[in-house]
Amino acid sequence: MNIKNQKKVTKTNKLDEMLPLGQLATLGLQHVLAMYAGAVAVPLIIGAAVGLSPQQLELLVAADLFTCGIATLLQAIGIGNFAGIKLPVILGCTFAAVGPLIIIGKSLGMDYAYGAIIVSGFIVILIAPLYGKLLRFFPTVVTGSVVSIIGLSLINVGIRSCGGGAGSKDFGSIANISLAGLVMFIILLSNKYLKGFFKSISILNGIVIGTIVASFMGMVDFSIVANAKWVSFVKPFVFGFPKFELSSIIMMTLVMFVIMVESTGTFMGVAKLCEKDLSEKDIVKGLRAEGIATILGGIFNSFPYTTFNQNLGLLSLSKIFSRFVVVASGIILVALGLIPKFAALATIIPQPVIGGATTIMFGTVAVAGIKMLFAADLEKDSNILIVACSLGVGLGITAVPELLSQTPQFFQSIFGSGIVSGSIVAIILNALLNYGSNDTNTNSAYSDNHSIL
Repeated sequence: MNIKNQKKVTKTNKLDEMLPLGQLATLGLQHVLAMYAGAVAVPLIIGAAVGLSPQQLELLVAADLFTCGIATLLQAIGIGNFAGIKLPVILGCTFAAVGPLIIIGKSLGMDYAYGAIIVSGFIVILIAPLYGKLLRFFPTVVTGSVVSIIGLSLINVGIRSCGGGAGSKDFGSIANISLAGLVMFIILLSNKYLKGFFKSISILNGIVIGTIVASFMGMVDFSIVANAKWVSFVKPFVFGFPKFELSSIIMMTLVMFVIMVESTGTFMGVAKLCEKDLSEKDIVKGLRAEGIATILGGIFNSFPYTTFNQNLGLLSLSKIFSRFVVVASGIILVALGLIPKFAALATIIPQPVIGGATTIMFGTVAVAGIKMLFAADLEKDSNILIVACSLGVGLGITAVPELLSQTPQFFQSIFGSGIVSGSIVAIILNALLNYGSNDTNTNSAYSDNHSIL
């Protein structure tokens, strides 16, 4: 072929580049390893908090991996012109839903949790075209406050796991605390001294090494893995047919609004790296794919899905922007979900190991929110009041949940979550105090997340 006649291959062209099968599999596996710890952490945290058995935890992890794969394929391949942003992105369970789902699961049961997940997924699909109009209610000061509340409110979940988990007979023992501290130390060392891919899986490094150390301490039961099947199909509605309760649906819908804003930022970060211009239609298709994935999560015993930003680092490192790499990742995740022994491996991780890793992850979420607040105009008294009141209410209710014990059950169901209460306060105060100002109308998720990334 004449070199002069060859077309220049841009990064945008490379989105559709088909690499050799071996490279696709290797690069796809690398993306899976980078997000694996975050992917399995959510079902493990929620399952342990609501008191599920090891067998049920195994089921949750398998369902999560399977649906992560389906969700990633939906986003990368797309469904015609209806859904799918067709970028090299990976989807996984969102940490934003952990607190509300624990509240719903413990108070009403997992069947109500899955009912709320399914309805909130449908709502995302329906409101995606109106998303641009709703963004004015989520300027930096609101999204930063909400993300900060999410991270700070969940730290107590991580710390409780560090001690051995709620109800543990040896809660707070030297062994538990030391193991959690070791995991945190390994994660910190990995981030400090490792490079590239090995640095990107620092959380996984801490979990794997921590579990190995815990096995020598007699804290790991391998019989669960030995008894697990090699192949099994993920069945829908294992926890019963979903039930629907208004306050739970409202709670999950508010969480999904936050997820939509977070995902928009991730879309923009990936698109910027790939040098692709995103239109509002692209954003809508990406959010619809997340809504469909969330509905599938509710059907197949998993949780709400968001586009992970952990994999941005891998894209930057590898310089490979083909969306078919994450298609390979999706296929690998589906396969892992159909092999219960892999799911069982995640369930044998001791609570202190999970606690050491999640304490850092939840703290990182809080820092992400603080970074967003740095981008807000905190010289304005109104913005200071929004942050102060939303953080005060959100963290206050998280620390003292009995504050609402004398209120009606419906009110407790909605505002009993500090995350939801703080979010509602931030949204309402922004609408009241910043009404008509330039910040309220223009400082939206589009501009905010783009500048942060």
